[in-house]
Amino acid sequence: MQVLCPKCGQVLGGGAVNVATDVAQCQRCSEVFPLSALVRATASGPVDRDNPPRGAWYNSDFDGFVVGATTRSLVALLFVPFMCVWSGGSLGGIYGMQVAQGRFNPMLSLFGIPFLLGTLALGSAALMTLCGRVSVRVNDDEGVVFTGIGSIGWRRRFNPREVSTVRIEPYRTNNGATSMAIVLDGPHKLRFGTMLSEARRDFIANVLRLELASRKS
Repeated sequence: MQVLCPKCGQVLGGGAVNVATDVAQCQRCSEVFPLSALVRATASGPVDRDNPPRGAWYNSDFDGFVVGATTRSLVALLFVPFMCVWSGGSLGGIYGMQVAQGRFNPMLSLFGIPFLLGTLALGSAALMTLCGRVSVRVNDDEGVVFTGIGSIGWRRRFNPREVSTVRIEPYRTNNGATSMAIVLDGPHKLRFGTMLSEARRDFIANVLRLELASRKS
């Protein structure tokens, strides 16, 4: 299997890799990369940008491209009802009771704040499984990663020329769960795509590897 430099596309020979330390260095551009990440990228094979998996897309124009995918999932069939029951029960019992009685209880209202915040978090995640999307747009020297619903969401900017590698790695969330994420390595590491399916995540990562490498060459 040939291992390629993700920055300039040079084939890395045996003298350029160190399996024991998981390090590879390109002889052409002198960049250093994690060997395991390069092997996974090469093993995934070439990407057909014009034939994305279901729920993913790629479009190019005269000054850039956009690649993305929906986060819609069958998990919504379980997630949305659970969120409605859990949130309805907790918030209804805490705040609904006060409304019904026409009496404000400060201590009970303060007690309900964590449940209110949990409802907002669960609601956002539930909406993402119904109609969310992740996209990356690159124009000239600016890139934007968007995660959200419609035009509402989180936008993070990066310089495409400063991205050294594009890889997929495990990511542990705040609640202790582990999911896979796309990582753009550079001066500021950028991680996204934890709610994408494996096929959609691989497609976006492979397109970014190809497009960003071609812009540097």
